[in-house]
Amino acid sequence: MQQAIVTVPKATLYESIHLQSHCLCGQQVSDELLSGWIVNIEDCQRNFFRVTTEYGYSGWLAIPDVQKLSHQKDCIWRKSQSPRILIQRLTDVLAAPKVQAPVRTTLFMGSHAIQCGPSENGWQKIMLANGSLGYIPAINAGSPPLVLNNKETGCVLPDNPNARSDLRSAILDYALSYLGVQYRWGGKTHEGIDCSGLTFMSYYMCGIQIFRDAAIQDGYPVKEIPLSRIKPADLLYFPGHVALYLGEGQYIHATGNMKSFGCVVNSLDPKAPDYRADLADSLYAAGSIFP
Repeated sequence: MQQAIVTVPKATLYESIHLQSHCLCGQQVSDELLSGWIVNIEDCQRNFFRVTTEYGYSGWLAIPDVQKLSHQKDCIWRKSQSPRILIQRLTDVLAAPKVQAPVRTTLFMGSHAIQCGPSENGWQKIMLANGSLGYIPAINAGSPPLVLNNKETGCVLPDNPNARSDLRSAILDYALSYLGVQYRWGGKTHEGIDCSGLTFMSYYMCGIQIFRDAAIQDGYPVKEIPLSRIKPADLLYFPGHVALYLGEGQYIHATGNMKSFGCVVNSLDPKAPDYRADLADSLYAAGSIFP
């Protein structure tokens, strides 16, 4: 199967396309994909590829936003070197290793790039998905994820209780980095994010691919647990909505509600000032990757 790599900072995945229309205003946004992410090409219609992501999501991408992978490029991105993941909200890719250099592009947290040699004087040379080179602060390039999983191998968690606690904390740290970001349907970045984009990215940054939508889905690592067993970093499910539990009755979520538009913290406690009765009353399930 032919694969392609996203070469723009973020690419919009559309649920469907109107082949007779030359305007995108009527298309339904489904998801966002970040630079360096790889997709499988299923079909081609007009100026769009129908693709399936590595986490099982399907839709239509504009052809200029991706580049087909040759065997040589596939080896670079998959085998020869492990792509580094960018861990800051935004990372400017500079033309030279100095802060005064021109900005070539800006990448979002979760984007992938190839590390070109060791860092020098705090700068890391990288290769982007489109083949161009640039420099970023070395501290912006993340270490390998704490956990690795995919749909074939499942999710292998550390046995050590302290390591599991650290993993829960890491997931929530990434979630809290989006606090205050505006709501954007299908969003996955600090420009704008939706509810399942928040939960997906918080886990993805720790190497865990959960289901992209606000539901528990077979074949993904999140399993339903009793609400009485909920712990920090577990997931709360409402009709058409999902949140990350923070502990002590609080949860973080990205909401399109006009009274609290964006990524906010709310409470399940009726006595709390940030209590939302509409969500508390409709909470129907909890999910966890932890046994």
